[in-house]
Amino acid sequence: MTSFTALPAQFTGVAPRPITFTSWADAVRRSVLSFEFDCDRPEEFTGRVRDRHLHGVSFVDMASGRHAAYRDHRTIRPADAGFYVLTLQLAGEIRIAQDGRVARLEPGLFALYDSGKPATLTVGDGYRSTCIRFPKTAITPRPDDPLAEITATPFACAPGLTDTVWSTVVSVNRNLDALGPHGPTTIRSLMTLVGTMLRGELGPHVPARPPHEELLERIVAHIDDHLADADLGPGRIAAAHFLSPRALHGLFERTGTTVSRCIRERRLERCRLDLADPALAHVAASAVGARWGFRGASHFGQVFKRELGLTPAEFRRQVLAGGSLRAP
Repeated sequence: MTSFTALPAQFTGVAPRPITFTSWADAVRRSVLSFEFDCDRPEEFTGRVRDRHLHGVSFVDMASGRHAAYRDHRTIRPADAGFYVLTLQLAGEIRIAQDGRVARLEPGLFALYDSGKPATLTVGDGYRSTCIRFPKTAITPRPDDPLAEITATPFACAPGLTDTVWSTVVSVNRNLDALGPHGPTTIRSLMTLVGTMLRGELGPHVPARPPHEELLERIVAHIDDHLADADLGPGRIAAAHFLSPRALHGLFERTGTTVSRCIRERRLERCRLDLADPALAHVAASAVGARWGFRGASHFGQVFKRELGLTPAEFRRQVLAGGSLRAP
């Protein structure tokens, strides 16, 4: 059986209290994704969930009894689409069905699933896992989705890269509260490792990425680092990478988008995450927009509503209330 000896026990520090089935369902919807749940004996069910968030990435530890969870097109909301969930099995068993495949995970195996597609998760007794939820854009700027080939596919956490990556995930999770100003850089580095691991699982026949894709990835990382700068624009980005503005625009044209749209979408993504975070409910929506580089509350509100169909306040109110958000 696969070994993953570098991984410590789950729930380092103070473990969360056991909760009932109804509370479990609510906690998973808040921390991972909006699921519908089934349980044969809900009155006997107990579970534990701990979730923490940093720089757009959620770290979730879970332990529970037997149950099932599923997402269909009615369940999938704009608020939690556009993410991957990567889960490592620590005890018990889970079956993840998506894209016509079924991954049966035992301890030491991990799998990926897409938040924007229907999925069914069937969990056995004595289940324990650790997982991360992250935006797809954290690991690839490409408009297509090469990782769609490996969703609901079991992979082994074996000595080498996979063990290194998961050991790093667990270590970052354990030290999340102590990272301080180094947090964003740590998360970006972790996502680079995760992306390298997942691309490696695509198999030896996947061609190496051309140089323009690697350059684009560095540019998108630069954009992420400077989203709070209201003056961020094509001129500054081109100069920082020793490119002409024309060359920069040409690079983005290959992906079917523009530099300005990339900046806007990534700012909106960060704002959406902050607005959906209960821990930031006391922060004014206009302050969230300003934090991510939008010039003024009016401009932020106009752009947000045009792209998502709701004002920032409406979006926050519906997400925090657990309401269903339909795409405009």
